[in-house]
Amino acid sequence: MKFSELASVYERIREAKNDPERVRLLAAVFRKADARTLEAAAHFTLSEIVDPQLSDRLGIGPGTLRSVLARMFRLEADEIDNEVKRTGDMSEVVAAHVGGSDSLTVEKLWRRVNRAVERDEGREDLVEYVFKNTKAVGAKYFTRMVLNQMRIGAGLGTTARALAAAFGVEAEDVEHLYAMTNDIGLVAAQAKKGAKALARAGLTLFRPYQFMNAQKVDDPREIFDRLKGKRIIFEVKYDGARLQIHLRKNGRTPEIRFYSRRLNDDTAAMPDIASALARAWKGGDAILEGEAVAFDPALRKKQPFQSVLMRLGRVHNIEEKAREIPLVLYLFELVYQDGEDLMNVAQSERRARLSKLFRATDRVKLTESIESDRLEEQAKFFRRAIEEGHEGLVAKDPEATYVPGRRTENWMKIKPAFETLDVVITGGIWGSGRRRGLLSSLIVAVRDREDFKTVGKVGTGFSEVALRELTVQLEPKIITTRGRDVEIEPEVVIEVDFQDIQKTARYRAGYALRIPRFKRVRTDKSTREADTLERLKRLYKQMH
Repeated sequence: MKFSELASVYERIREAKNDPERVRLLAAVFRKADARTLEAAAHFTLSEIVDPQLSDRLGIGPGTLRSVLARMFRLEADEIDNEVKRTGDMSEVVAAHVGGSDSLTVEKLWRRVNRAVERDEGREDLVEYVFKNTKAVGAKYFTRMVLNQMRIGAGLGTTARALAAAFGVEAEDVEHLYAMTNDIGLVAAQAKKGAKALARAGLTLFRPYQFMNAQKVDDPREIFDRLKGKRIIFEVKYDGARLQIHLRKNGRTPEIRFYSRRLNDDTAAMPDIASALARAWKGGDAILEGEAVAFDPALRKKQPFQSVLMRLGRVHNIEEKAREIPLVLYLFELVYQDGEDLMNVAQSERRARLSKLFRATDRVKLTESIESDRLEEQAKFFRRAIEEGHEGLVAKDPEATYVPGRRTENWMKIKPAFETLDVVITGGIWGSGRRRGLLSSLIVAVRDREDFKTVGKVGTGFSEVALRELTVQLEPKIITTRGRDVEIEPEVVIEVDFQDIQKTARYRAGYALRIPRFKRVRTDKSTREADTLERLKRLYKQMH
């Protein structure tokens, strides 16, 4: 299948009046595709131009596209920027200029992009290759994919329903396997083989699943009401980076890989805790979870979350930074042991099994916890956790299963009363005066299914260093510019606090954060882990 043919279907899906029509169009593509084309098309539909584990290394933004357009068509940068301002869409500008040979197939594009990222080949050469070998509509949707701006109204739900319709399987089973594997291409391949194949595929070493997340609870009494009669597990919520750890016992030294919240392989950046876990491990093959917390070199004083971020994703001076900011790994979850999937095993048993699989050391520990059915004991444990500089507590149902890819009541987290939200940056305003050359205000949004809806502007709480670092990070992600206002690819998550929530028609969410203040960048979180419009509405009701 030519990539331009798939892109033309995306155009029709974008124009479709309802979801059943989008499902019908997409199912027809999936049904007629061969195995390799099917896998690639499924990825492309979710705006995945590269294997999700490589997404952090894609390295193609608006600047790359501008540069290639300028070189190929002898355009000035100002001409391109003016066209983008006029249309409000970089992909439309690309389509207006590009008209290649139409030799590029869906499967070949997938292979070519993955090869370029794995081998770190020139990104401008890659973009030029695509532009020379596909039609305008193909270039348009390639641009939308690399900018994570598909905007065709077909997210995971639509894609799952289309795969179900194409191959006679259940959409719920499609979504479940996607949560277990984070690989829509693999899921599509299994769906094509039928319901039995879809059910057989599941948890596998070195293929990360999507994390289960805790619901935020503002009053601990809610926890006791929901879990009445149970001895609830309360674990300390550490201020670190959550990791998914895959471990294969391979002789005396186990093979270990760490996957971040974004499900990227971050093993190379953390050699200190990899070797510490290898020495402490007594079990066999396993998949577990833990929190990496930064300490001072003497391992006596816990360091702030920003110190952890200096370790994640690092590719240079790794050993030096590991000595400067050592990490301690606090383990809290076990979902796989020696070939057995434990996701449907009770929480209390999973924790008990985990505790027996390693020897606690100064670098590898089990999260501190209590079991209680008394509010007074929880409150005392909570106060101690806060006094020791931790984020709060996570309450866990002792009978609960692990549900990948979901925010559930199986886990509920309690933080201090002053509320925060994890929001996505979707725009900004260039500063003036002392902030000239910096994005002095950031437009932020909450997640609403596959969309992002704005809730306000954040202009306070930044140190000068933090604001400069954010500007450097965000500038390559600018899509359009109108005067001082810019639209930014929705990729960066930040944590903000605020004083109140107000109803308003000024922002797309229908609500605005009153006096939002920047707290920190959440590079450990993907946009799908940002807070939702549903939670914003719930907080509004609690406050009013």
